[in-house]
Amino acid sequence: MKYWMPGVIALMAMPAVHAANYRLVYSPSQKLEVFIDDVKNNKPASWCAKNIPLRIVSAKSRDAAVLNDFLPRVGNLLEKQCAKATQLPWTLTDKSGATLASGNASKNRKWQPEIAANAAAQSTEPAPAPPPAVAVNSAPADASPAQVFTLPQGCKFRTYWGQGNAGSALFIPSGDALQCVDGWLNGSSAVTLQQGGKTLTPSVSFYQGYPLMNIDVATRPLKVVSANAQRLVLANPQAAGSYLLLPFDAKQHAWIFNGALIAELPRLEAADAERVKQRVAEVQAAWQPLLSERNATLTVRLVDKLVADRADPASGSYLSVNNVAH
Repeated sequence: MKYWMPGVIALMAMPAVHAANYRLVYSPSQKLEVFIDDVKNNKPASWCAKNIPLRIVSAKSRDAAVLNDFLPRVGNLLEKQCAKATQLPWTLTDKSGATLASGNASKNRKWQPEIAANAAAQSTEPAPAPPPAVAVNSAPADASPAQVFTLPQGCKFRTYWGQGNAGSALFIPSGDALQCVDGWLNGSSAVTLQQGGKTLTPSVSFYQGYPLMNIDVATRPLKVVSANAQRLVLANPQAAGSYLLLPFDAKQHAWIFNGALIAELPRLEAADAERVKQRVAEVQAAWQPLLSERNATLTVRLVDKLVADRADPASGSYLSVNNVAH
């Protein structure tokens, strides 16, 4: 026997089988099927009762709101075939059988679906959680000022020269590659470093008198946020809130980039993986032109806010994105 509710629900009575699952209703437009499980046959006498448990399978929507108009029609249909029906406990599942929601529909409420509180919580997929908060626990930054050295032509540079460096020497050649800007040495050049009986000729990029290695600052408008005998932090106006971290190498008297970048991003925004990916890409694009080693491995440490007054300015980092290619 086949019934039709115009444009919405097609009703099909399946052949009688022993202890079968009887498909009572099928809606092609909403891709919903309603079953009464474990009944002898499709005759009302085998399933008619005050409580008629329904299993509703959705091949389309995962939202229980799809039942708001659908279930009252099902209830009206059942009421015509089973006058004593007063309650329709229902379970909404997907095609695989996973429960999406459950609840009840009662005759005195005109078969409107009511969602069980715990099922309502289960039917809503939880929003991605942000990374856990991490406390800022780094020690205060070293406040010792850098030593200032004056070259024969009057230009100055600054670094740290500890007692353990007695007997070492640094020679900076003069040439067009180096300029004096506001009294401070700027530009890139190979220098000669004599230490422990060895002679090294590393390439150094001077910026505002600070000797930096593994980066090429050139004439880019960077800002030295903080510098001490522990590390130097550079800011880039092309990517506000992003910083290059250069630990200080006492043997080479220079701040050397080793792949660490710091990027400010509110921790709650980091719940969105795409937002994290976008922020990392912004930082990478802004700093890439300065990096000497094109195949170096980068690590972007995400923070709510830079703490420039700490030894580790990325203290409180809640997420590190490693192996960023550039």
